[in-house]
Amino acid sequence: MRLKLWMRNMSVSAPRVTVRSTLPWPMRAALGFVAAALAMVAGVALYEYGRDFAGPDRRDLVAHNEQLAEQLRQTAAERDRSTALANSYEGELKVGRAAQEQLVQQVRALEEETTRLKEDLAFYDSLLPAGKSDKGIVIRSFRLQPDDEAQRMRFRLLIQQSGKADRDFVGSVQMEVRFVQNGGNFLYELPEADATPERSKAFELSFRHYQRLEGAFTLPAGAVAHSVLVRVLASGETRAQQSFTLDNPVNVSSVK
Repeated sequence: MRLKLWMRNMSVSAPRVTVRSTLPWPMRAALGFVAAALAMVAGVALYEYGRDFAGPDRRDLVAHNEQLAEQLRQTAAERDRSTALANSYEGELKVGRAAQEQLVQQVRALEEETTRLKEDLAFYDSLLPAGKSDKGIVIRSFRLQPDDEAQRMRFRLLIQQSGKADRDFVGSVQMEVRFVQNGGNFLYELPEADATPERSKAFELSFRHYQRLEGAFTLPAGAVAHSVLVRVLASGETRAQQSFTLDNPVNVSSVK
């Protein structure tokens, strides 16, 4: 019987035996502390690695945002200063342009006034006593020049009653403007045949010593005036007449 038991224990079918070594609890506690410390170090390393890999943390982001906000405020302030400076320069430029335009208008007005004064001086010079051969109605001055509109001409005429004027002269003025158009010669009469009463009245005369007439007329398109015949009429009779040849659209020369 004992032999059978011994043989069974020595055979393959014998029961297994597990051998365990038992450590004292201080050693187990120390090993556990070391494992926990290693796990903590590994966690911190993983956290730092993850932060470096994923980007800055919230505090860095907040600080960076504050820095960007400050830069934005500085940029906005600089933009406002630049805008204010540009508006100031633009205002000064507008003021300068307005002043320049005003000066140009003043210069133009002065030039026109100078031209008018010269013409008035010529008119008043013509009021000097006429010679012995100039008696009765005399055409003292005539000027024809272009107006602002195209083909429009403006005239100024001074008529004087020379000698001793006992009574007023009453009459009218007629003009014949000769012009060239497309190679042909044509005649333009003033006042026009279809002139209104107000238009005809502008050519009437009524004066004791002198009278000045001013007016304008429009030539056909492409017409170039070269001479003007001025007549002074009274009671259907020609009292004075004078022909003026145009050297150019501005200057006029007289031919008696």
